[in-house]
Amino acid sequence: MQTREQIVEFFQQKLWRLFIHPVYASGIKDVKFKNMLKMEHDNKHKIVPPQETGGKTSAEAHRDCLSREGAREVYLEAKKRLLDINRWDEYAGVASATFQLTDLLGNEIARSPEMGDLIRISIPGPGSVAGDGYDWVEIETYIETIDAIRDIDLFAFRVRPTHKPGSAAEVPAHFYTEDATSTFLVQRAGNKVTAAEKGRNEVPNTGAETIRDKVRNTLVGAGASLGLSIPQWKALMEGILEP
Repeated sequence: MQTREQIVEFFQQKLWRLFIHPVYASGIKDVKFKNMLKMEHDNKHKIVPPQETGGKTSAEAHRDCLSREGAREVYLEAKKRLLDINRWDEYAGVASATFQLTDLLGNEIARSPEMGDLIRISIPGPGSVAGDGYDWVEIETYIETIDAIRDIDLFAFRVRPTHKPGSAAEVPAHFYTEDATSTFLVQRAGNKVTAAEKGRNEVPNTGAETIRDKVRNTLVGAGASLGLSIPQWKALMEGILEP
């Protein structure tokens, strides 16, 4: 008796051979398009980088729905809230950091985020000197997929520490180095909806220019890597899925 996973894999291979592979193998001259097809088939969910150095954190919230249609509605609302970065503190509740979406020049903006936009973060406690009191990250990529075979919808974007707008500093204005990433995602799998934050390669930014930032980044970064940031991200994920 084949397992559900084996059956799904069998039909995926069939679809690949019948529809995608003939196009991919038919002598398409557009190499970029060929590579895109193969990447979409082989690697479409890998927006969370591999863990190679430093700390690793994860915070998740889940919501089970009575039907696929209900789960789809919850998923779309969760995606809307995830993109409403300026209101993350409202969704997370008391004692949350505050988040403000800005353009590359640091101008505050009120719209859905785009690749290259920045997020200005004000965390409880001492702020970054290099960031004028804030920590800064850049939205570097996003992905949205619909897997009809597995009945999964996924939306995610990834951010990385960066310097404050207009700064020529070599190190980011953040308590982590630029190796670190945070990936925010919402996913619907059947009747279940998940919201999650995945932190990877979290290394405290001890290369900051000022002694104050070196000490501050060491303390904040080490604390976050040890899990002190998880309750906030957990609260945000729960708020994103709240009815």
